[in-house]
Amino acid sequence: MKKILSFIMPVKSLAALFFAGLMCAYMVAGALYAAFEEPSFQYTIPFIFVLEGVGLSIVTALLCEFLLSDRWIKKMRYLPRLLIFAVAMIAALTACLLIFFQWHTNEAKLWLIVAGLVVAAIGVLSIIGEVYFRKTGKKYTEILKQYQSNKLS
Repeated sequence: MKKILSFIMPVKSLAALFFAGLMCAYMVAGALYAAFEEPSFQYTIPFIFVLEGVGLSIVTALLCEFLLSDRWIKKMRYLPRLLIFAVAMIAALTACLLIFFQWHTNEAKLWLIVAGLVVAAIGVLSIIGEVYFRKTGKKYTEILKQYQSNKLS
């Protein structure tokens, strides 16, 4: 039971963060869309979007847990894991996009804007993560070299 909870709790927390971010992105995109593109646009959050947000958040949290944490994949470098994560996220966003366009809603353009925001956020966070891991890797490599040179002396 402890193993199950140690897996579920971080994934649940991460999924909740992704869902909140997705809903915030949708509301901001809706306000900007109404302000600049179509002033008569009265946006609400369709139920299908909430369902897709929940599903996309769970998928994203699971992908993060399996691909980006060191808990499951220990020996693969971060960049290949990041590329696999990006491809899987693009596939998940495409599946959500195809599901969403089957419903007759006025929010199709808005969903494209939100999907673009998600892709941009993933790109920015990925770059930040890559820079962070490279800096910490160099720092620990230098510390290891100092330790080895002191130990050999």
